[in-house]
Order: sequence, then structure tokens, then C-alpha cells
Amino acid sequence: MARWWGRKRTSGDTGAAGPGPDPAAEAADATLPGQADGPDGPRAVLLRVLDDGVLLSGDGLGGARAAVAPRTYPWTEITHVWFANDLEGHPTDEDTVVTQWVYDQRLEFADGTVVASRLSDPPVTTPEAVFRTGQLADRPPSVVWPLMARIHAHVTDVQLARAEATLAAGGRVEFGPLTADADGLHHEDTHIPWEDITVLRYSFVHASVDEDELGAYLRMEFHDRQAGTYGFPFRWLRIPALDVPDVEVLERLAARRRG
Repeated sequence: MARWWGRKRTSGDTGAAGPGPDPAAEAADATLPGQADGPDGPRAVLLRVLDDGVLLSGDGLGGARAAVAPRTYPWTEITHVWFANDLEGHPTDEDTVVTQWVYDQRLEFADGTVVASRLSDPPVTTPEAVFRTGQLADRPPSVVWPLMARIHAHVTDVQLARAEATLAAGGRVEFGPLTADADGLHHEDTHIPWEDITVLRYSFVHASVDEDELGAYLRMEFHDRQAGTYGFPFRWLRIPALDVPDVEVLERLAARRRG
């Protein structure tokens, strides 16, 4: 990841994953390339986004392996989504900075197939003096982000309903290193009641004085019940976004319960 200067950029509390146009916008070609690992072994694939799910097919360039019959997966058969975005860039000799938004996504399907995509928008150039103010040059409308956002929106609706039903029945829902139950979240030896969570969101930071903060993370702030009268009243938790499946489901669960 490139290292930048003192500017912080994050997505909002609604779970919007990175910059881009309206997620409802239609792309000219609703297809994302990727690599699938599943019963047929690793292969290059195309993921076409439909109204009722996604169509997975070979990319037509891999010979017999790519000739596996296409399969349509309804939204209910996408069991997990991982997502993170990034900003890559470098300065040039012309006192400009070239930047490029990158998007990582993994989808897991009910049959065990996993499709990973790492895609980027076209690079853009910004005068270095402008970039140092925290501004980035305008860029062409993203083709990648609207398609990923359409997938996330549909899958999150399905997974949220399942998670709510599981919690209502007294069960638990796993989000990588976090476990949700009716009372709150568990992380290692810490139990965090829903009402103690003040902030829980996906965010991406491309510049910070503290370089440890750079990157795509699930960031959570919560009340520290052990702090005492004179202790600092909050604690923070930062987990790499790609370690947390279905982060948008978790965001919405927390928003509904923390009051």
C-alpha cells in the first residue's frame, strides 16, 4: 500500500464501501472477472450480476477447464461476502501524484465455491500540491464498485434476515474473529454488549499521521466498563476488513441494537 500524507478518508456508518457513484447505477457490462476455487479446481471465471443472483461461467480463455457449464446462483446461495478497498499510487517527476482505486472481493457460495476478484478503476493524476490538501482528482465513473455494491446490497438483505432469526432463537452468528449473540459481540475474552457500542463501521484510511491506521478495517468504539470513574471511558477495536465476513450485516445488526 502506498503511504500518503495527513488526510483521513472513511466510508460512512451506513456501510458504504469506499468511493464511487450511486450503487444503483447500471454499468454497461454487468460482469466482474475473478478466480474461482471449488469442486472444479482453480479457474478464471466471469461473474455476471443479474436481477435475482449471479451467473458464474468460465472466461472462455482457459480451454477445457473454462468450458465448465455456467451456473446461476440466487442471492440466497451466496453464504458470505468479504470486501476491502485500497488506494494505490505514486508521485511522478512532474510534481503530480497518480492514484488508482482497487477493490478486493471474495464470495463464498453454498456449494463451497469461492470466487475472488481484485479489480481497479483507471488511474488518475492529481497535482501534488492539490493532493497534499487532501483532494483527489476527478475520475471516470467506476465500473467495478457499482456492480460489487449491487451484490452486497442483495446478499446483505438475505443474510441480515437469517442473522436476526438466529439471534432471536438464541443462537450465535460468526463474523470471523467476532461472534454475535442476543446480548452483544464477543472478541477473544471480551464481551461487548450491544448498548456499549458507540461506533461500528467499515472504513478505509488512505492517509494518517499514524501509519498503523492506514488501510481497510472494521473499526469499533465501545464503552469500557472497567475504566472506573477516572479512567478513559472508551476502548477501540480495529480488525482488517478481509478478516470479517459479511461486515455490512454486522454493521446493521449493531445499528439496530445499540440504541
